[in-house]
Amino acid sequence: MPNIFDYMKWRDIEITKVEFNEIDNLILARLAYLPFDGVIIKDEEITIKEAYERTKTLGTTGRTLQVEDIDLFPTLANSIRFGKLKITEFINKIDTLQEKQFSAITIILPDDTIYVSYRGTDYSIVGWKEDFNMSFKEQVPSQANAVEYLEKIAKKYKCKIRVGGHSKGGNLAVYASAFCKPEIQKRIINVYNNDGPGFSQKIVNSEGYKKILKKVHTYIPQTSIIGRLLNHQEKTTILKSTQMRNFTA
Repeated sequence: MPNIFDYMKWRDIEITKVEFNEIDNLILARLAYLPFDGVIIKDEEITIKEAYERTKTLGTTGRTLQVEDIDLFPTLANSIRFGKLKITEFINKIDTLQEKQFSAITIILPDDTIYVSYRGTDYSIVGWKEDFNMSFKEQVPSQANAVEYLEKIAKKYKCKIRVGGHSKGGNLAVYASAFCKPEIQKRIINVYNNDGPGFSQKIVNSEGYKKILKKVHTYIPQTSIIGRLLNHQEKTTILKSTQMRNFTA
């Protein structure tokens, strides 16, 4: 079955020539998992290719969560479609006292939009503990951070916004879009939840969630466990897949 590497090889053409789509979303959601610690300095903007070259110099290209990411990073860096995209505002916070694992990055797209990408769970114990907390708490620290991050980015960049993430990152994307300031929510054009869990009934009944609902696109593999947890009110696309996944949120 074809995968994102086949897609990048087939559609290696600039986004300005072939518009952004749901597979581009999936790739940029995965970008949030790559090792940018110490690579992006403060709020600078650098291309994905420049970031890859820096990681080679720092010797961090192999520090990834999934084995496929070792090949994904150079493929992105050397592609026409993604290599020149600028990335900025990388953040990666782990706090054992707050039981928080939060990471995000912003991608500047050539169609005068930005894509805010939230990372899902890493391999840390605190990351897993926060996932368990999501099953019974109305809000976990990463969700609060996701709102703060989106509002900070929206203040800096005045363009239209796409928001997305994979697994827990998908949940954060929806949560941040639902509970950000109304004027920011109006600028959001799409929210992509790639196999992320849902929410408590209180959250799905909230006004912010209801207002963003029509912009949310959820994609769940047919064998998904994480993406089927808790409550979903948005339209969901079930994807046929032969790929087995590690059960990380």
